[in-house]
This record gives sequence, structure tokens and C-alpha cells, in this order.
Amino acid sequence: MSDSSQTSRQSQTQRLLKKRAQELARSLRVQGDPEGSLNIVTFTLGRERFGLELKHLKEVQPLGVLNWSLVPCTPEFVVGVVNIRGRLYSVMDLAGFLGLRKRQVGPDSHVLLVKGQENGKGAAMEMGLISDTLPVISRIKLEELQDAQGTVSEGARKYFKGVTSTMTTLLDIQALLSDPAIIVE
Repeated sequence: MSDSSQTSRQSQTQRLLKKRAQELARSLRVQGDPEGSLNIVTFTLGRERFGLELKHLKEVQPLGVLNWSLVPCTPEFVVGVVNIRGRLYSVMDLAGFLGLRKRQVGPDSHVLLVKGQENGKGAAMEMGLISDTLPVISRIKLEELQDAQGTVSEGARKYFKGVTSTMTTLLDIQALLSDPAIIVE
């Protein structure tokens, strides 16, 4: 077999695998359905439950198996950085950022790698959020989503879309990732 035919065959295989991965990702990230529901990822921080739209989740990794490091001279809400397949991502403790009770990273902690929508320059912010437990995927009905007013501070309210009937606070990942307060220089 010649080098060019082998390269061509590898290229075809790569295109096929990429197409399959995109189709699978699209089917997993369906935003809603005709019944007005939304797929969310629910995770915990202490006794608080948060959710985010599944379309913003890239992957979940146990924190213990990642190469992660503390970063000196950063705000308290920055847990550190993790190395995921050769790329470094900042890891944020949402509880610390929102002023909730401080907790220690534990053996069951996970990193949720989230991605916002692309900005006008074609880039999208990505970062890790700490979760105290393994997150769970569920579905909520949009009509049951209530205003977060009264359950969170006024300053934190801009990061939330609402609260579910099970007291899960639904995050507005786009608002969070586009806030200049999370940028550490």
C-alpha cells in the first residue's frame, strides 16, 4: 500500500469518526423538546444544588485523577488549574465566587468543563467548575422554573436563570463566563 493511499484512508477514517462524534454530541445536547423542557446537569456545592444547560458541558472529570495545581496570588474562588489532555483550564469554585460557605476539595470532587457561546471574535470562554459530587443529567420543564429572587443575593442573581421545584438553581453560564470579574490577570 502506498503512503498516499494510506494517508487517504486515514483521512477518510478521521472524517467519519468526526462526523459520528458530531452527530452523537448533537443528539446528547438537545436543548429542549416540544413539551418545553430543558436537559440540565445538576451538581452540588456543599448543601446547595446547581444546574447548567447540558449544551454548555464539554466533559466531566474526577478532580483526583487530573494533574491539577494551586495557583498563587489568585482570588479565593480560583481552585487552581487542571491539565486535561495537554490543555490547561482554570478551575473555579462557584461557591467561593458567589460568597457561599467555603468547603474543601474532597475525594468525590469533579471538574465540569464548561464552554460559553462564541463571542464576536470567534472565541468561546472555557473553564472548569468544581462539583462536590458526580453530576447528574436530568430534564426540567421550563414552565416550572421560578425566579431566583429571594433565594440568592442581588449580586449573584445575574448569574441565574431561575430555581426549579426541587430547589436547584439554574446557572446562566453565558452570563458567568462573560463577566470580567472571573478574569484573573
